[in-house]
Order: sequence, then structure tokens, then C-alpha cells
Amino acid sequence: MSYSVTLVEGVGLNSHRGIAFLECAEEKRVDAKRTFQTLKEKSRRDLRGRIDLWLSGYRFDRYFHGWPNNEAYKHCFVFKWKQAGANHRLYGFLFHPKPLTNQAFQACILVLHSQKKDETDFSELDYINRLRVSPNVIRAVRLAFSD
Repeated sequence: MSYSVTLVEGVGLNSHRGIAFLECAEEKRVDAKRTFQTLKEKSRRDLRGRIDLWLSGYRFDRYFHGWPNNEAYKHCFVFKWKQAGANHRLYGFLFHPKPLTNQAFQACILVLHSQKKDETDFSELDYINRLRVSPNVIRAVRLAFSD
């Protein structure tokens, strides 16, 4: 599979955090960027605001969170919003793409969109975990955030 990573348009980087989309033409489930681009303007603005909060170091479980106390999913992350009464999610993973030059820098790589029903579908997080450790994905992430 061929993966690429593109920074989220309209969102800046800082010295501690960055955010990007994973892309792969061969995998339909990798659709976070497509979903983001087709959002209504209000939803896109709301989501960008939540991304900005995370980039600034804030914690706000109502809008975004990880699973730091769950060993299997501690690298997974989600941004949340509502649209037309439905609960939407962009799932991704956290990664340190600059281990030699800036160990503190953390990136969130958004992978897929889902509508949440009642509970988190952990099969989606399992899929994200498989991608997170793929050598091709790691290479694409490090390239996108190279100095």
C-alpha cells in the first residue's frame, strides 16, 4: 500500500504538536481527509477550533480525547462533533515523528471518519493500531513532519 500524509489545511503547527491526514487511495476506510473536505462550513470551523485547542495543549474530553489508561488503545485519538443530531468522529493516532530532533513533538494523524452510535467501535481502533505500526505509514508520517 502507498500512504501519504498531508497537514490539515488552515491549521498551524507549533513546536510541540502537529496534525495531519493519512491518505491511501487503495484503502476506502482511510477517509478522514475526504470527510473533512466535505463538511459544511460550520462543522469544519467547529472541528478546526477543537484541533486548535488540542494543538495548544488543552484537554477537553467533550471535543477530543485519547484512551491513555487503556494499554491496547493508548496511542489512539478522536475528535468529536455533532451534525444534524448525529455524533461524528475523526479517529486517528498519536505519534512522535521526530525522535532524534524533537522528542517532545507529537503529531495526531487522522485516519477515518465514523458516526458513533452508542459505544466506541473498538474494531476501528484496532484498524488504526494496525496502520500506526505499519512501516509504510511510519515512513509517510516522518516524511510529512521532517525538519
